[in-house]
Formats: sequence, C-alpha cells, structure tokens
Amino acid sequence: MKKINWAKIYPHLIAIAVFLIIAVIYCKPALEGKVLQQSDMLHWKGMAQSSFEYKEKHGDFPLWINSMFGGMPGYTVAIGGGTPIALGYLHYICTLFLPAPFSYFFLLCISFYFLTQVFRVDYRIGILAALGYAYASFSPIIVAVGHVTQVLALGYVPAVLGAYFLVFQKKYWAGAALSAVFTTLLIGMNHPQITYYFIIVTIFAVIAYTIQWLKQKDFKHIFLTAGILLFAGMVGVFCNMVPLATTYDYSKATLRGGTALDTTTSNLKPSDGLDINYAFGWSYGKAETFSLLVPNIYGGVSGGGAFGANSNLAKTFVAKGGPEDQAAQFAAQFPGYWGDQPFTSGPVYLGAVICLLFILGLVYLKGIDKWWIAAVCFLAILMAWGKNLEAFNSFLFNYLPLYNKFRVPTMTLVIPQLLFPLLAGITLQQLLFNETNKTVAQEKLKIGGYAVLGVFAVVGILYISMDYKGANDENLNNMLNQMTGGNADATKSFYNAVLADRQSLFGSDILRTLFFAGAAYLLLWVFLKNKLKTVYVLTGILLLSSIDLLAEGRRYLNNDSFFESSEVDESYFTPTQADLEIKKDTGYYRVFNLTQDYFNDALTSYFHNSVGGYSPAKLSIVEDLLNFQLRKQPLNIQVLNMLNTRYVIVPGQQQNGPPMVQQNPGALGACWFVKVINFKQTPLEAMKALDTLNPKDTAIVETAYKAAVPFMPVADSTATISLIKNDNDIVTYKSTSAANQFAVFSEIFYDRGWKAYIDDKETPIVKTNYVLRGLAVPAGTHNIRFEFKPDSFYQSEKFAVIGSALGWLVIILALVQWYRKKPATV
Repeated sequence: MKKINWAKIYPHLIAIAVFLIIAVIYCKPALEGKVLQQSDMLHWKGMAQSSFEYKEKHGDFPLWINSMFGGMPGYTVAIGGGTPIALGYLHYICTLFLPAPFSYFFLLCISFYFLTQVFRVDYRIGILAALGYAYASFSPIIVAVGHVTQVLALGYVPAVLGAYFLVFQKKYWAGAALSAVFTTLLIGMNHPQITYYFIIVTIFAVIAYTIQWLKQKDFKHIFLTAGILLFAGMVGVFCNMVPLATTYDYSKATLRGGTALDTTTSNLKPSDGLDINYAFGWSYGKAETFSLLVPNIYGGVSGGGAFGANSNLAKTFVAKGGPEDQAAQFAAQFPGYWGDQPFTSGPVYLGAVICLLFILGLVYLKGIDKWWIAAVCFLAILMAWGKNLEAFNSFLFNYLPLYNKFRVPTMTLVIPQLLFPLLAGITLQQLLFNETNKTVAQEKLKIGGYAVLGVFAVVGILYISMDYKGANDENLNNMLNQMTGGNADATKSFYNAVLADRQSLFGSDILRTLFFAGAAYLLLWVFLKNKLKTVYVLTGILLLSSIDLLAEGRRYLNNDSFFESSEVDESYFTPTQADLEIKKDTGYYRVFNLTQDYFNDALTSYFHNSVGGYSPAKLSIVEDLLNFQLRKQPLNIQVLNMLNTRYVIVPGQQQNGPPMVQQNPGALGACWFVKVINFKQTPLEAMKALDTLNPKDTAIVETAYKAAVPFMPVADSTATISLIKNDNDIVTYKSTSAANQFAVFSEIFYDRGWKAYIDDKETPIVKTNYVLRGLAVPAGTHNIRFEFKPDSFYQSEKFAVIGSALGWLVIILALVQWYRKKPATV
C-alpha cells in the first residue's frame, strides 16, 4: 500500500482552492440565483423546447423535430442514447459537480494546471499559467454569449495535451488511461472545430518529438507512443460515435456538404464544403493581431459601451447643446469596434505578462518545445487572417482536409491562447528555479527585452499612423446624419469625436499594457541581479498577470451580465397575444413570423412549428429555398402554402405595438394529391420552377427521381388523403382513390433516414418541389407510414458501448500497474 505524501498534495489542493475561489468571485451573481442572458443559449432553449416536450411524453428525445425550418434532425439539437458505463460521466468529477458558469472557469483552470504539472513547473507558476489560459478574454466572451460547447471543449484541450505528453515521457499506463479519458471528454463536448485545431497542435508536437526520437534511435518509444495515441483516439471516437456519426451524416446534407445549386452553370456544384466567402466572414485583421497584447487596438466590442462620460463623443454632445446628464448614455450607444470583422463581442487578448514571458521564452529557452509552439502559433495567426491573407488561406481551404467545413478563421487564435501561457510557464520555471547561470540569463533577458520593445515600437507606429476609419463607418455616418437631422457640420463633429475616441482607447490600452509588462520585466531583472527573493518575484508576477486578465475580462463578463432567471424567461419566453391566439388551434400546421429575422430566430420555435428557425448548420435545400424564394420581395406565398403555413405573425398596426396574427387561407395542409407532375433536369431548374408553381395542382420532380414515379396521376375528384398522426419520428396518413395518384407531403425531404411504407411495403420517397416529400400512391385505400430510422444513430450505439468498455479497461489496468509498483510515497 502506498503512503500518501501530503507535502506533495497540499500545493495542488491550494491550486484547486484558488481556482474555485476565483471562479465563484468572478461569477458571484450566480450564487444569488441569477443567470447569464446568453444569446446562444436562449436560441438553444427555443430550438430544444419541442424536444424536451417530446421527451417528457415519450421518455426519450425525438430523432426528428418539426419546430424549425419545416423539420430537421432532432439529434442536432438534443440527443439521447448513451450507455450507463459511458466515460462521459467523468466530466462531472472533472468539474467537481459545479453548476455553470462556475464549472466552465474551474475546468479551464484545472485542466491547464494538469498540463503545467506534466511539464514539471512549480505549482504557483501552474496557477499563473492556468489563470492566464482560463481568463484570456476569449473565455469570458464566449461564456457571456453562451458558446457552451466551445468553452467546454477548450476546457479539455489542455488535459488531452498533458495526457499525450505523459506518453511522450514514457509514462505509458497513466498516459494511455488519461489520454483515453480526456480524448473522450474533448470529443464529447461536441465542438468539432476546437477538436480540429487541437489535432493541428498535436501534429506539430508529434512531428517535433518524433524527429528527436529518430535522432536518438528510440524506435520502440515511437511505436509505443503512436499505438497509445491511436488507441486513445479510437476510444474517444467510439465513445462518441453516436453524435459523431449523426453529425457527419447530417453535414453531408447541409451547406458544409455543399449546395446542389450553381447559378452560373446550372450544374451540380463541385464543392463539398462551405462557400469560401461565407467561411471567411470573420477574419482577423493583420494589425488587429496586436490585440493579443493591446486589447482595444480596434475599439473592443461592437455592441456599444466602449465610450463613457469622459469621451470626446460625450463632450461633443454637451457642446452641441445636449443635456450633460445624458452625455454618458449618448456616448455609450456607439460601437467601439472598427476592425475588419462584421462585428465582434470583444478582442482576443492573452495578457501583457503572458505575452511578455512568451516572447522572452522564444529568446531565452533551449530545447524543442519553443520551436514547435512558435511554429504552430505562427500558423494559427496566419489562418486567423482568413481573407486578409487570401492566397495562403484559400490554398488551405481547398486542400487541407476538412478545413472547408469550418467558418470563422478568428477562432484559430485559441491555439495561441493555449500555447502562449504554456511557454510562459516553462520560461518562468526555467528563470526562477532551473537557471544556473544568471549572467547568461541576464544577457538573454536583455535581448528579449529589446524584442518586446520592438513589438511596442510597431504598436506605437500603428497608433500614430492609423486613420481610425472603419469598414462599417458608412453606417455610422448614416446614423449620425439621422440623429443630427441632416446637419452636415454636426455629423462631421460627432464623427471626428468617434475617431478621436478610438485613438484614445488604443492609447490608454498601450499604457496599460506597458505598465503590466514593464513591471513584470523589472521584477525578473531585479531577481537576476540577486536583489529579490524568488517568492516575491513569483508572487508579484502572479498578481500582475491575474489582475491584468481578470480586470480585462470584466469588460465582457461582469455583474451586469447576470439577470434574474424570471426576468430572462419573461423577456424571451412569455407568449404574446398572437402566440396565444395561434395556440388555440391544436391542429398540425406551421407559423411564419415576420416580426423577427425568421431564419435566425429560434424563439418562435419555442411555441410553434416554425417555417424559420436558428441553426448554424441548416439543410442546404432549406438554405437554397430561403435564398431563392423567401428572401426576395415579394416573397413567394405559394412556397408558404406548400409548407402548410396556416398562420403568419406580422408587426402591429401601431409603431412598437404588439404583433398580430393573420391566417393564411391558402395553406395546403399536411398532404394533398396533385394533378400534374413536371420533371426538371437539374436542381436549379426545379428551384426556378417554384417561381410560377401552383403547388395545389402541380408537383416539380427532378429527373434523378423519375424512376421512383412508376405512373402519372390520374384525375379523380373523389380521391382523398389525410394526416392521421405526426409523432415526429413516425408519421401516418390514410389515402383513398379510384385511380393512381401522386401525393405531396408538406414535410422536408431528407433521404438520410426517412423510410416510407404503403401498407407496410417500402416505397421510395420522391424529392418534390425541391424541398418536400412525394409518393406515388396506387389506387385503393392505403395506410401510409413514414419512419425516421437513421443508420448513423442506431448502428453507432454499439460502438459507444465498446469504446466505454475499452476506456474503463485501460483505466483499471493503469491502476493495477500503479498499485503493483514497489511501495513509495505519492
């Protein structure tokens, strides 16, 4: 039996306590029962409401939901399944069963702290680096807006990297067990883009170390490491096969799988990924990259609040005769951000002290770690530039496997967020604890100082040379012109005040960064001169770095971000009179809400089956219908009719009045027989045919589906077809006709799981009217049934059991191996 060495345990307990205390203080309003008004979570709540209602009634989540976009796979919103032995339950242990949002920041900290301990740094440096990772500005920003899967995935990235490095260090059993667990948890957070970036990091690290092992001719270690990492990846994939397989399968039918429409050639579009212009929409500016060191170089946030009572805007407002007590409120409404991105919730800021130590590490450290870290960080920054480095990033987009499935190049800056504090921690450890020649260290510190001054010189040149005019300033000038009643002089004065305030924000943050970086550098210099003890230097740098990042993060996540849960529910999920009026109709129909951006609105789906919705991955045929038929003016009412849109919510007659409901008498219902089928050669022709289609009598079918239509419909005035029950995954109808018919169903076509049966005999589903389902129905009385049974869901469940069993097996074997070692203290 091993004896526990509490002297080794206490430092880690202190670290855990620090992380807990800071997380609780940082999110203190949550202790009072308040919640974050997270836009993405509000959308998700609207998206998922029908799934939870279904689960309450049936005991599990539906695989198909009707509440958004006329219908879509439900497993993209909420997914059930799983096994009682799933490794995913270990997530609750990793977060100490803490509720959100405390658990987010604690996980980020403890995971990174584990990584630092694998690199054998002092626990206090581990705390500094962990806080540097967890509270870099991107983390509070994504917590505030509700990117929950993203922040949880970021929470496990350091842990997986740490586990892999245990394998690199020949701690095979511990490395294998922890690699399997943390890989499973990372993939299980269901953010493929973060996982993809982590794979890039891993590839760089593996290549660097493999070169070293080849030089050492340590071939056995190479093969063992490769085998263990592959095993961990296999366990992670197997354990998460259900969400992975369903997401992959679904992606083929979304924009990530390309669109069938090509408006220039009328042929199938060759791309199997996102449109490059769409994917590169949020590209970081080249100069904007200096926000890693100086956060407000481009003004910070788009949503207002950047300018206060002492701003030039406020002073100009008072000078133009505005009430002084309203000046701050006036200035606060203007967006601070003026960079290349369409809008942003805040910059990516890594901390003055962290950046200082990173740059010093590049100059000071020896060994391979600084080289692979520098290389992958450099690549990440180039990738973040997106369209601003078009030739390079277009090449990656077209040829780097799977890269064209992701958008928002700015997100690659999570790689520097991970690796800057890691190299900073390694640097500080070497300087304060491992350095034996302080004279040489002083020289390298001096060179590093010159490098830092060079960076600040570039920042200073930018401060002097930039004109502070943004890409979206035309909208700003239009707003100012409207506010001033068309007074050109007043508009110009306010605009010049905005430009001056932008420069002022940049300048004040330069001074702020200089203070924190300069103070930390001074502490290191005094230490190397043997004039200050290690503990004081370390405490000082820890405080400087933490105060810097925690204070900056409060710009984006603070007490004002929290609200009473009842306020949030009342603001977003209280039905309007129009909603209540519609809900009186208990039939099956859809609702079109014109008071919202209906294709970025999930709140309507909270109450109704909506034509619109909110999803970052809509079906491509739905996106096409939106672009070609429902975004044009006037919108195509016949498309709404064929989607069974019985009610339309419209703005009130008076300005800011309550929304009103209008009934659409042309809604065609759940199903109907048509008189004529028109065949079209291409998807584009089928889409264009919708411009003049009368869907009540005519169906549009692409020739690719002609074989599934064995006969043409025959006129029969007595023919009827009706919906019996729509239970999400199973939909039943009854038809009666004296002659062969063709039925159109107001349900979205999706050939990756839907099966149709006429009297229990499978019948091919015909893609009809570009987005709907159709069936050739023979004469007679028939029971028609649609069932949604995607192979990607049902066949992947057994892999999850196998993966979990393998994961627990390696954990048990690792514990047995540890226990069998000679008695020692741990």
